[in-house]
Amino acid sequence: MIGKCTKPGMFQGSKVSVSSRRSQTSGEPNSSRSDKNGPPPHKLNYFKFVHAMRHWRNQAKDRITVRSEKLKPAVKFENTYKTDPEEGQLFAPGKVENVMREILEQRLNSVRYQPEKCRLIATELTADIKGKVKAMGFPRYKLVCNVIITENKRQGVEVASRCVWNHSTDNFASYTYRNTTLIAIANVYGVYFE
Repeated sequence: MIGKCTKPGMFQGSKVSVSSRRSQTSGEPNSSRSDKNGPPPHKLNYFKFVHAMRHWRNQAKDRITVRSEKLKPAVKFENTYKTDPEEGQLFAPGKVENVMREILEQRLNSVRYQPEKCRLIATELTADIKGKVKAMGFPRYKLVCNVIITENKRQGVEVASRCVWNHSTDNFASYTYRNTTLIAIANVYGVYFE
């Protein structure tokens, strides 16, 4: 502290440190800090201290956000309470049958029946048909696709499926392809998700 006095005989412009004032009031003799106890204490730079505190705070926030993002629950959306599809967005069996016909005729035109080969072809056809029907854009419809390939020996084949669904919104499409050695039956079921 710098003190100035106007009275004669008082010290003018003298510097008195806080530490020396404490030692004088406690009855100890005036001593400097750089004595036998060690080096003088470091002076704290206020601006560096504030900068370090901000940096530590930002690091803590980053850690908290990363931890909270891992623990965040899944986002839940409000119910729309739609029980029927909008007009013009119903499952269209005619359009789906055209897609199935194109895919089956293109893929099975020159294929001869072999059990192992047809097992893989049936799996690929199911994925192709389901992908094309999804691309047609029937919103809120769950699609189930099934392809059966059997050998063509002029035998009778009967495929049956039973579903519990709403007759006003749900529907299915079916197409049968035949060549000299095989029969392929494709079914696609469109079930509206309320």
